[in-house]
Amino acid sequence: MQAVSAVILAGGHSRRMGQDKALIDYQGRPIIAHVIQTLRELSDDLIVVSNRLEDYAAFGARVVPDYDPPCGPLGGIAAGLSAAQRDLSIVVACDMPFLNGRLLQALIDRAGEADAVVMQAGDQFEPLHAIYRRVCLEAIQRRLANGDWRVISFFDDVRLRVVPEADWRAIDPDGRSISNLNTPDDLKLIT
Repeated sequence: MQAVSAVILAGGHSRRMGQDKALIDYQGRPIIAHVIQTLRELSDDLIVVSNRLEDYAAFGARVVPDYDPPCGPLGGIAAGLSAAQRDLSIVVACDMPFLNGRLLQALIDRAGEADAVVMQAGDQFEPLHAIYRRVCLEAIQRRLANGDWRVISFFDDVRLRVVPEADWRAIDPDGRSISNLNTPDDLKLIT
């Protein structure tokens, strides 16, 4: 078991999907059950960030309230890091049924002295499939206080290690692990 916490962001409203994405059935279980199963192999400190305790209490992870006032995924990261028992945390979204434990382990292994380990896909970062140290919390809270809710807003304020696409695709060639479900059309692709 790694000395890491695992934070699952489940605070969104799933407006584009029209229903709670984390609870959608995939292969006979809710998507979040698949996420938790993968993370359980890497951490014994599992945290779901959501204001809907009753929806997630049965999945065997601590459920902690979202940032107050709610301010999107960046607030969820702040809430998760605040609740984490470990200095290092895996942070993922609740709608990623194809998480790859080997890839997450590779990100953990790259943490070294970095405060954040984030994959790059093309010219975009994957901040909701990343590793963050607790020290990121202060930088995140400053950004939230200034009204900057962009998930990547604090990257310039911390020691960031970027994992180039070629490196992570050596483990996950088709990029399936970073696939998330936002719309009913996305859901059709996996069923």
